[in-house]
Amino acid sequence: DLVIDSLISLRPGADRLEVQATVYNEADDHRLRVLFPSGARTQVYLADSPFDVVERPIALRVDNHLYRELEVETKPQQSWTAVFDGQRGLAVVSSGLMESAVRDLPMRPIALTLFRGTRRTVMTDGEPNGQLRGVLTFRYWIVPLAGEPDRSRLCALGQQLAGGLRDVQLRPEDIALHRQPTALPPTAGFLSLDGPAVLSSVRRVGEALELRLFNPTKKQIQATITLGEPIGMARLPTRAQRVDFEGRPLDRARAIEGGAVTFRLRAKQILTVRLS
Repeated sequence: DLVIDSLISLRPGADRLEVQATVYNEADDHRLRVLFPSGARTQVYLADSPFDVVERPIALRVDNHLYRELEVETKPQQSWTAVFDGQRGLAVVSSGLMESAVRDLPMRPIALTLFRGTRRTVMTDGEPNGQLRGVLTFRYWIVPLAGEPDRSRLCALGQQLAGGLRDVQLRPEDIALHRQPTALPPTAGFLSLDGPAVLSSVRRVGEALELRLFNPTKKQIQATITLGEPIGMARLPTRAQRVDFEGRPLDRARAIEGGAVTFRLRAKQILTVRLS
């Protein structure tokens, strides 16, 4: 028997169901998927990919039988897949699960692949450990939709699920020794991004910071970078400059006024910004 134990959580004020599924796998040579009927009346769906959100048709091509390598319904995703119409829909956000599909069935179910147990990959002599026997744990979030989703928000949920939360616990005697004289604000950070852009990376380059963001939409957008606390830096950056993927300047640096700087991004554009 294949035993699956799912812990389903609905937090106060949340608009999603959080699922942690534990699979006790004792079977070989099989694929395990979770199906989520959406009820959406549509012919296309969305999925995120590196630096983009792509729209794909649900149905396979009508001449699929003529191709030497047949198209299959499963496609790659980065962290989420969404299917919707003008009134309803569903998104499934996950971490480390890179294969999904929307099946060409009346209820338009999202199919999320949890794992594949295989004994031999093509062009190899075989890998016994590919069967994935044992206890496997997966996490995914189910997000109901009332229409077209906010693409950048779903990307942020994927990052949140992958990154998780970290906390520090102190004993009463520790608090007496390490309590700071001033109170911290409810929220704080060294930078924030406002607008429909997605922040994909932040890295230190010498005394500067390089941020990479992208526009997941089909229209021009504005993204505002707001600086907060100078974590790991002597002081906050005062200038911002566009650079290419190798860090070479693309234009003149401009001053950061009021702790914030705004950039325009074309449809599907990837932008790298250096703060110094």
